[in-house]
Amino acid sequence: MSKALEELKNAIITKEPNKVGIVTHDNPDPDCMGAALGLSKLINHWSSGTTCVVFYDGEISHAQNKTMVNVLSISLTNKSEVENFNESVDCFITVDVTPERCLDEGVECLMTIDHHRVDTDIPQIKDIRQVGSVSSIVWEYLKDEGIELDKSNEKDAVIATALLMGIKTDTSDLVSENVTDLDFEAYKHLIGCVNRRHLSSIINYPIPPYHFDLRSQLDKEDNVRIDNGVFVGGIGYISASKRDALATMADERSRVEGIETAFVFAVVGDYIEVSVRSVGLSVDVNALCQKIFGKKYAGGKMGAGAAKIPMGFLAIENGEEELKETTWASVKAIMIHKIFYVMSGNV
Repeated sequence: MSKALEELKNAIITKEPNKVGIVTHDNPDPDCMGAALGLSKLINHWSSGTTCVVFYDGEISHAQNKTMVNVLSISLTNKSEVENFNESVDCFITVDVTPERCLDEGVECLMTIDHHRVDTDIPQIKDIRQVGSVSSIVWEYLKDEGIELDKSNEKDAVIATALLMGIKTDTSDLVSENVTDLDFEAYKHLIGCVNRRHLSSIINYPIPPYHFDLRSQLDKEDNVRIDNGVFVGGIGYISASKRDALATMADERSRVEGIETAFVFAVVGDYIEVSVRSVGLSVDVNALCQKIFGKKYAGGKMGAGAAKIPMGFLAIENGEEELKETTWASVKAIMIHKIFYVMSGNV
């Protein structure tokens, strides 16, 4: 048993909290959702009277993520819908994210479980490892506690399916550079416990028609610049419900022959959101994103990154179409210039 797991177990058994808040990063993906479900089972194993609530912020917009929530009937609560969120539970645990990015300043955090190259001094307990998936870490917790997931038990099959999807997506089917022996071991054990029908439905999720409409924006010459293996493209103003298209299109463009790193961005609400994908083994995507967009607004892991930059004073209210067009032209020009300026080694 790891020191972090032992400390968490002692804390839960000693305090016996009535309610634990498990907080994911904004716009949760399969890895943080799978880890949250597995962690809930672990905590209930130690304290059957404890209720675990999984919180998130933003919107679950990616079609596969929405399919996973629907197919597995995952219960999630948006922080914006909770009155007095900071006092709504007895303790918080953050998964796949540090407290600085998901909790208000000054809010206490019992534990952080993460696999990104980050650090934090806020949580009482932390388990931050360089592995492919947070779901793999949580699976190891279950294994070390002797908790078996029974395929014939519907709830266990849901947890196993969610954990496996977390590993699958965050390691690119176990072929990414960040994959470890733990990820392979967890995947091997979980595959025998999943609901195969549900898993197939999530993997073969329906593609929303708007993806094809937004792709056409990257066919317009003035929205795109390609130079020295780098693709940068903007798709304009989009709603939060369509932001998942950014990651999909960045992934597609990074796989085009002759392109190593792709940036796709849009204005979403009051923010500029960017999705970054790179197939270059020498590209440190986390450092690159933070160098271009700032440590406060960006981050990443091997091969993938993202940024969310506030528009602030430049945010445009709905209906001001002419002004939005002018603002978008400026945003696009600045983004393309800044990205290529940094990529050219000027910073």
